[in-house]
Amino acid sequence: MKNSIQNIVLGVSIFFTLTNLQAMPKFDDSNTTKRDPINYTLILDLSDRVLNSNQLSYDIEQIKTMFGKFKQKAKQNLIITSKDRFIVKIIPQKNSPLDVNYYENALQLRLDQISIKDKNNKLNHLEDQLPVILKKLEKEAKYGKNDYDYAGVDMWLFLKENQDNLAFSAYKNTIVIMTDGYLDFESNVQVMQKENRFTSTRFISRLNSDTWKKDANDKDYGILPISIKNNATWIITGLKSKKPNDLMQLSKLKYFWTQWINESAKTNPFFINYSTRSQIVSELSSIIN
Repeated sequence: MKNSIQNIVLGVSIFFTLTNLQAMPKFDDSNTTKRDPINYTLILDLSDRVLNSNQLSYDIEQIKTMFGKFKQKAKQNLIITSKDRFIVKIIPQKNSPLDVNYYENALQLRLDQISIKDKNNKLNHLEDQLPVILKKLEKEAKYGKNDYDYAGVDMWLFLKENQDNLAFSAYKNTIVIMTDGYLDFESNVQVMQKENRFTSTRFISRLNSDTWKKDANDKDYGILPISIKNNATWIITGLKSKKPNDLMQLSKLKYFWTQWINESAKTNPFFINYSTRSQIVSELSSIIN
């Protein structure tokens, strides 16, 4: 009798196991190739730059585009074994009413931390919810009408404190920073300096001659480097001059960002300046492959 009961239990167990396996999504692995898992880290600057025309809609378009790339990559291989990561980080801003923790939790997917049976459902769920979450973010991120309503974000400090959480070993990392390019906080109090290297970009105002690049090299002006240990493709999007009368402002920002990323992460960044949503999609797609 005891053996009969054990056989029945075993049979039921096998039945449910086979049923669950049959219910899992079917994937054709004939064309899959082994690759390192991907990690997309998107860093969003929601300082007074959100007052720029169409800025938030452009930021959201970038997040949507990157998630579309992420899903495509995740499904190229067996999603049940995928360890890919999609992460959105929002730089904290003093006195901002925005619930940063909510959005960062809602806008991340770490497939390596999700059980096999839930991976596909979690991926599809975020895809379904993404437009709703981003629409809410677009509405709540713009909480003032004037520059002084926004305290500003400390980009340098954020990257310094998160230098080990932006790119990961054994991953193919892509880091996208959506910013106007200025590392300026509401005051100079927290700006650190080592000779002519700073944690702010306010030093750029000292370089006003036609020979600004030579002057910068001669006096070793620049942003104080940090230390990013893991390799990554860096993409800086949306640089925008706050000084329309300085025709070289964008060139200066690109020059010092390139210097900074090169010294901090041993690579040169890509820059995307855009004026339309289609241009954002096109330029991101040309870099991400």
